[in-house]
Amino acid sequence: MDFQLYKKMLRQWAFEQEPVFIVGPERSGTSLLFQQVSNHSAFCDFSHATVETFCFIKPWLLLEPAGPDNYEMRVYLGQKNLTAFQDSISPLVERNNQLTSLGMPLAFANDPNRDEIWFERRYKHILRAFVYHSSKHLGGKRFVEKTPAHIRCTSEIFETFPKAKVLICTRDISEIIASHKKRYQKEIALGKAKDDPSIAWLSHSVEQYANYLVTIESKIKELTSSFGDACKIVPYGQLTSNPDETLSRLFEFLGEETAGSVSSKERKQQAWDPLLNQAPQKNEVEIEKYLSKNEIKLINAKRSAFSDYWF
Repeated sequence: MDFQLYKKMLRQWAFEQEPVFIVGPERSGTSLLFQQVSNHSAFCDFSHATVETFCFIKPWLLLEPAGPDNYEMRVYLGQKNLTAFQDSISPLVERNNQLTSLGMPLAFANDPNRDEIWFERRYKHILRAFVYHSSKHLGGKRFVEKTPAHIRCTSEIFETFPKAKVLICTRDISEIIASHKKRYQKEIALGKAKDDPSIAWLSHSVEQYANYLVTIESKIKELTSSFGDACKIVPYGQLTSNPDETLSRLFEFLGEETAGSVSSKERKQQAWDPLLNQAPQKNEVEIEKYLSKNEIKLINAKRSAFSDYWF
């Protein structure tokens, strides 16, 4: 197919689709929510793993050879389908190689020239092709993806897929921070060095975490103000304490029948996270075990900056 016709087809297809993107701060329940949505018969099935592609944060990885950095993207595309995907957008691959040789940055999210990089590198078209090929690989079912950091790219999500739905996870801020500390200690116990780059996101100070969550609160307000009808906040406490009602409202928002949700008996079993084999239930974190009294006091002093849906 002529590339311009292919791009036109992708645009029409993208304007008809209603993909779902699950975002929010890390350790806020995004994996649990992704599990519940992907268990529904209308959505692509990822009951075996909670895949985070980072496709909107790092779209250039879709143009690189197969490797660890784009493994999760290839889970969506199919591990053997990366070359066929890249061949389908070969003019965009060539364009990006030229822009890189001219010194244009790959990353756009935090760049002062964000809009220019996003447009010139044609990331919108690359991501439409990615979702299109992924959907075909996954049996033509409704696309669902979970990357917490995509909350920083919601304007690009809606530019790419105007009918997209975004689910925003929130959780009590003290539980989020304590959960980071708990996970960090677990990784160290499993043998990772304290300065291992792979766990750097778990080793910040409580004040740094609290300030980061304040920025997420601002992002949520901005997102719901601009795209309120296409966004739904899903507090972790509601999902775990009242799962049936919460999921019923969630699937109604997504335009799907609750009856399509897979029961716990039908669900594929996971060895890596036993909690996800069960109905939604709270993953208790002993806050006092991971946070000092002064750290808890610092967190409490920040609570006035947060909306009720965090608690």
